[in-house]
Amino acid sequence: MVTGMLLLFFVAISFVGCGNNKAAQIVTDKDFPALTDTRSEEKEMRAFVTLNGNEVTYNKNTRRIVCVHGSQDVVAFGIKLLAYEGTTDRAGYESFYDGASALKNSTPFSAEEVMSYRPELILVNQRMTSGDIATLSGIAPVIPLYTDSEDFSVRLKYIGNIFGLEDHANKLIGYADALKESMVAQMKSLGLQDKTLTIYTYMGNISIVPERGWFMNTIIYDYLGIKRKDNVKAFMQNESTIAYEPISAENLKQYEGDLVFFAGFGEKTITTYVSENEGWKSLDAVRQNRVGVIDITPYAQKGVLILYNQYYQVMNTLKVAAQIGE
Repeated sequence: MVTGMLLLFFVAISFVGCGNNKAAQIVTDKDFPALTDTRSEEKEMRAFVTLNGNEVTYNKNTRRIVCVHGSQDVVAFGIKLLAYEGTTDRAGYESFYDGASALKNSTPFSAEEVMSYRPELILVNQRMTSGDIATLSGIAPVIPLYTDSEDFSVRLKYIGNIFGLEDHANKLIGYADALKESMVAQMKSLGLQDKTLTIYTYMGNISIVPERGWFMNTIIYDYLGIKRKDNVKAFMQNESTIAYEPISAENLKQYEGDLVFFAGFGEKTITTYVSENEGWKSLDAVRQNRVGVIDITPYAQKGVLILYNQYYQVMNTLKVAAQIGE
């Protein structure tokens, strides 16, 4: 009896130790699965029901693929593309896009440009209209991807099913889950969960980044649980008016949280149109030189390939805004 209880005790201790080790594991971009396209070269036609309920027949093993949107998930499988959305910055990911060309027209797309690549399969975004899908279907079979979904299990399993690369999908899902757990734990260790954060930007006038369409907001406000002032939340979620509604210099301070980001579009500097604004200069974060500047453009898209850099940029910007040293 005593021996049995001791055995149970040591087993319990070992599980606790394993759990702690798992929680302490730091996942980086170096842990990204190195996958190659293991599909056969032989033509294999199959029928597939897409996310919008359409049945599409296509060559599962084709290498002639144009991705109008969502390439950051597709190339992670080791799949090479003929062309991909021109909004994607391939800097740092060149090997994944080797041999592929950036589409000059992504939003809106050009049917003539897509046709010029002679694709056998066209991958598009989740929200593409049935009319646009019909247009592209005149060129090649079209399959929409889960480009809006924030559930990487859903996104990646779906792509794995399209190409018969389910094992690849499972490896990428494991990476995405471990990375999220690791990065969220690291960011939470900064102790900022009780702070409010406001993300200002400039679109002809100073405004606040809207909630919809920016994955950065999901990371900060959902995954990390960082708070925001009631008026900031209302501003971000208000879809009854134009996005990026101007905020007057007199009212800027009313929206200031404990922490302040400035979101640039492709740049990490603050334009003089903002820095010379009297309302901006009145913010406590500006006067105390603790504004975190972040490039918002990578967060307009989601993809397992770019997840690490998306998390990493948020964490570094939080450190600046909270004046936390390395």
